[in-house]
Amino acid sequence: MGNYDDIINVDYPFPSKSGKKRMPMDERAKIFLPFSALRGYDEAIEHKQAEYESHNKDDDSE
Repeated sequence: MGNYDDIINVDYPFPSKSGKKRMPMDERAKIFLPFSALRGYDEAIEHKQAEYESHNKDDDSE
């Protein structure tokens, strides 16, 4: 049993200040799904990989 297993799924004990019901966790996860903290990272990695492969292909042909 981990350190927080006993409290990880306990409901938040305090009511919302606005009186609204809290959003279920699976709905909250959908909000952040399209978020990318490192915009352009995938493209940069693909570019570097193509450069690396091109460079290695040139080395192999010599």
